[in-house]
Amino acid sequence: MHAKNSFFRFGSFLIKDGSEIKFWEDSWLGNIPLMEQYPALYNIARNKSDTIAEVLNASPPNVAFRRDLIGARLASWHALQVRLADIQLTDEHDEFRWNLTENDKFSVESMYKALVHSKVPVNENKRIWKTKIPLKIKIFA
Repeated sequence: MHAKNSFFRFGSFLIKDGSEIKFWEDSWLGNIPLMEQYPALYNIARNKSDTIAEVLNASPPNVAFRRDLIGARLASWHALQVRLADIQLTDEHDEFRWNLTENDKFSVESMYKALVHSKVPVNENKRIWKTKIPLKIKIFA
């Protein structure tokens, strides 16, 4: 999951039919996933791996919860519904756009540069040097 999050933070989804984008787990409505924007709703959602198409093909949105929505959860749900009202699905396939290149296509070079120049510290480096593997693999890692 960590590798997926590292990859997807450098791109964005262009929603068309919503069949390829996870409603709760992918970043499509803002810069972070809905599961992080609305954790109280995500924790009680029944189908956490539904796609946008499965949720938005019904009115009201097809989201089932394990508990009743009251208080702050109900307010969060209404706020989310207002944001979802602007989403219009089409018949074309969803697209993922790579934000680090001009042509919106993934390249290993752009990913490498982004990871090397990011402000995120690498905590695994000491563990790599202590493992019992050949030196050339340690250097590559």
